[in-house]
Amino acid sequence: MEALEGIRVIDVSQYLSGPRCTQILADLGAEVIKVEPPQGEALRILMAFNPKTERGYSVINRNKKGITLNIFTEKGAEILKKLVQKADVFVENYTPGVLDRYGIGYKALSEVNPSLIYGSISGFGYTGPYSFRQAFDIIGQATGGIMDAMRRPDKPPTVFFADLVSGAYLAIGILSALIARSKTGKGQMVDISMQDVMYFHNYRAQIRRAFGAELTDEVMNQFGITPESLMDENRRVAFWNVYKAKDGYVVIVALMDKQWKKLMEVIGKPELGEKYAFLPDRVKNSSILIEEIQEWVGKKTVKEVINELDRVRVPCGEVHTAQTLLDDPQLKARGMLAEVEHKRFGKIGIPGIPLFLTQTPGKIRTPAPELGEHNEEIYLGLLGLSGSEFESLKNEGII
Repeated sequence: MEALEGIRVIDVSQYLSGPRCTQILADLGAEVIKVEPPQGEALRILMAFNPKTERGYSVINRNKKGITLNIFTEKGAEILKKLVQKADVFVENYTPGVLDRYGIGYKALSEVNPSLIYGSISGFGYTGPYSFRQAFDIIGQATGGIMDAMRRPDKPPTVFFADLVSGAYLAIGILSALIARSKTGKGQMVDISMQDVMYFHNYRAQIRRAFGAELTDEVMNQFGITPESLMDENRRVAFWNVYKAKDGYVVIVALMDKQWKKLMEVIGKPELGEKYAFLPDRVKNSSILIEEIQEWVGKKTVKEVINELDRVRVPCGEVHTAQTLLDDPQLKARGMLAEVEHKRFGKIGIPGIPLFLTQTPGKIRTPAPELGEHNEEIYLGLLGLSGSEFESLKNEGII
């Protein structure tokens, strides 16, 4: 048994945010029916610039069934409503108002199915002065303050946090709504804004607001720097830093007094553990202390540094590259370097499932569906269309 067995999801989302949400639901056992335009959704088209690159589509769309349907036609919209009648969850990531114009927004679909959980991801949500704006990942990170917090306000993000994290938050919202429905019998809308989610993760901005000007000044006087600049790449602290070893980089965290003293003992400078036992002194004198730690780390390999720090329980870790990640024994042990068999491409390396449930674990069952792979199953089976109706929809370009 899987946790979401028996839950049916209709997914009309594209790119990354909505598909990440439905990937999580599918991994946990939900039946996800991915609805694409007859020509394929945007990400599939982008992935198909080379005959073999479409294999990457399985990274975000595994475990789903795939059908084609032009939902922006009158007949396509009616078919979508029939699918929704048989579903528990509907997921989309269009700009607010787009689906309403075609009669398939939240109001229309909730009338068709009052118990429906309607999940939406957009740049700014369904309320507020910016709700009409179109948005992509980079806009979510920019307007949520993440690009500035990462000290990269002039550079595009290198990881799609806004899309992928917002997708995870929509999954949380949908699961919460399903629990609520089990008590009330009523569905509801889950409205996720990428800007909201990015601000929610912008701890730097939250600390400044929580402290206020007066407390910020007090901390400045005590430490010599403001609270948020403790995580500023241009003002590093020795006990929370990246160091260069002979063959790579390692991060070391010795935040607690006990950890700091152990670190100083390991590098052969126990007197510095005593001299800088007071945290503010470690902050104010970090430039000196960074040099001492770097001198020790620079003479060793990453593995040697980690082995010695593990021995005395000082937190540390290798700075993995995209390539070295593939050899990480912990990721291998946790099943995060998974594979799935594709009938055209053979084995495809995909991420494992990061949710470990002891009684109802998720499973990786299938790669991403081929375009329209499950049209017959869904239209002839689930909706009960006749063969002639099915062929007519194909000939009209509806599916």
